[in-house]
Amino acid sequence: MIRRSVNALGNRPRRRKDVQWLVNGDVVPGALGMLLVQTQSKGTEMHTHMLPAAESVTFLLSGRGDWIAGREPWPLAPGQGVYNPPDTCRAFRATDDAGAIMLVVYGGTADPGDALPRASDDAAGCGCRIAGAPDRDDSALRAAGGFIDMGVRWLATTQTVGTRALVVATSTFTPGGSHELHRHPHADEFFLVLQGGGDHLTQDGPVRLNAGAMAYIPAGEWHGFRTDPGITTRTVYGYLGAGSLAQAGYELLEEKK
Repeated sequence: MIRRSVNALGNRPRRRKDVQWLVNGDVVPGALGMLLVQTQSKGTEMHTHMLPAAESVTFLLSGRGDWIAGREPWPLAPGQGVYNPPDTCRAFRATDDAGAIMLVVYGGTADPGDALPRASDDAAGCGCRIAGAPDRDDSALRAAGGFIDMGVRWLATTQTVGTRALVVATSTFTPGGSHELHRHPHADEFFLVLQGGGDHLTQDGPVRLNAGAMAYIPAGEWHGFRTDPGITTRTVYGYLGAGSLAQAGYELLEEKK
């Protein structure tokens, strides 16, 4: 397990435009994808570009903005985002007085060079918006078992938007919520705490995760989570190297005893 702190979600001053790499092949050798957090002040733009070698999800953590999508922009609010297959247009303008903070998840590559913008003249389309119903218990996880008082909202999967090598979802742990030790044999997982806090569970003991902290779990590593007493914890999480929970694989530790 690798722990990262997201600077933009803490008390540090924000720059007009800033990028913090959380995961890529240089930062985490052997990673199955990439993540970064990008901040933009009001009026600044992510200019139109495409990524030939990577699919991506841009997920708004805070603030508001417009995804530049042809004739009509797509307004985005926290908890919403856009999925882009390779060779589709990517562009964003922050419109909120407080600016915008975005989590960008890349699938299909761990090379940060593949995240460099390319000219978009030949790009086809501008991706698709992702948003979901209110948090709910998911049937796939219910069947797998191993959790208490945890709701899931799947945003970007093979089933919802056609991803190949990434999954993005949100989860809510109500007071008393937990997810027992489990692992995903075929995918890495990222787990970013947005609100609340608790203990990331490992075979060697708990690791503290407050709001703004992220755990990155390589494929095959046992992990879980337990929210603090009396606290509701909200997270954004997902898999790299797979497009669904079924592809990532799911095993409970108790099944191996």
